[in-house]
Amino acid sequence: MNKKKRKIKKKNLTIFLLVSVIIFLVILFNQSGKNFDNVKCPDCNLILITIDALRPDHLGCYGYERNTSPNIDRFAKEEGYLFTQAISQATWTCPSIHSLISSTYPSTTGVYFWDQILSDLTPTLTQILKKEGFYTGFISAHGGLPHRNEFDTFEDVLDAKGDVITKKAALWIEKNQNKQFFLWIHYMDTHDRSIGVPIEKQSIENMTPEEIKIYSSKYDEAINYVDNQIACLLEELKEREVYNNTIIIITADHGEEMCEHSICFSHGGYVWDSLIRVPLVFYYPNAPHKGKVILSQVQLIDIAPTVCDILKIKKQKTFEGKSLLPLIEGKDISSDYAFSEHKENQDDLSTGDWVYTKISIRSTEWKLVYYMDRQGGKEYQLYNLKNDPQELNNLADIEKDQFKLMKAKLEEYMTRAKQNISSSIKPLDEETKEKLRSLGYLQ
Repeated sequence: MNKKKRKIKKKNLTIFLLVSVIIFLVILFNQSGKNFDNVKCPDCNLILITIDALRPDHLGCYGYERNTSPNIDRFAKEEGYLFTQAISQATWTCPSIHSLISSTYPSTTGVYFWDQILSDLTPTLTQILKKEGFYTGFISAHGGLPHRNEFDTFEDVLDAKGDVITKKAALWIEKNQNKQFFLWIHYMDTHDRSIGVPIEKQSIENMTPEEIKIYSSKYDEAINYVDNQIACLLEELKEREVYNNTIIIITADHGEEMCEHSICFSHGGYVWDSLIRVPLVFYYPNAPHKGKVILSQVQLIDIAPTVCDILKIKKQKTFEGKSLLPLIEGKDISSDYAFSEHKENQDDLSTGDWVYTKISIRSTEWKLVYYMDRQGGKEYQLYNLKNDPQELNNLADIEKDQFKLMKAKLEEYMTRAKQNISSSIKPLDEETKEKLRSLGYLQ
């Protein structure tokens, strides 16, 4: 074969290989898109389970040594996706659940206190699903949760034990199993008031080491109790033959401080990881790679857009969270930073005297906390979460480059363009105030 023919043959072979690679990539891309679309479930129901004040590090699936949560552990390992770095946008129930359901930060919703509710201009996941024909329900043992009357059924029964909530949920599912539904269940058994911690004991000065052990054990027992309730609920879904057609999300509104920072068995007021890091287990029927552990940082405001994505519902422009579906598919779209906020007023009412604001910006390794009081005083605290997970050593004056970077990102967040809305004020009646006092929220 002469030189000219060899050149032609080599050129043809190169063109053939190039065309083959292009065809392969096109097929792969189309197949990937097809698979991504196939994992969605537009006909699915939705059950959202929030467990009040539940810390992830007290669950077996997050590495806890005690066998507190065998059913949640099994569900996460065999059926769902376990997110190890899920962050709540607030440190107590009221602002947290409003951010979760609207996929907006507290500084956007304007909901920080008990007498505030979302503006009618703020669409929620409940509202979106109702427009799509879902029948919606809320069942809780909290007793003092505000809402915009947007659920078809709303039960908030103070001090109801987990078995009562589970039975109510089972009856609700039985009654509505032939509809496409969204049911939100909120358990209170792990709340400090439910495990019997007196308000005067919620300070390290008034808590002995033996009492810390006792209340920690009670907390773990409460987790195990709720874990059993979730097992009953999952079994009910299977018996009703709706399990394989239902998105199930297990999470918490916030965590719980357990004497790490002088505060014992309480929450709110601070933005430590013990209060803003929460469990998140996500299950849906068509999901691939079940049992996957996702290490990337996510936020509770990501839940609503993820649900919309799975259900093939258009996401709202107002959403500040983003869908986790690409992350579930193996693409790294996690939030570089998560933000959490807390505002303090006397009596936790908007009519009280403003005391201070705290905002945190968090990556998987670093957290910067900004503190401002009503006198205009400001303070920054920088923590290395890998080396100092309990956030005891402020490095703001030492790690100056990291501080400068995160401070700039925090300022971008604080000055970001937000919706032109404000929360509505709904004065509390005496019955609701009494319920909140019994929970230790009002004086």
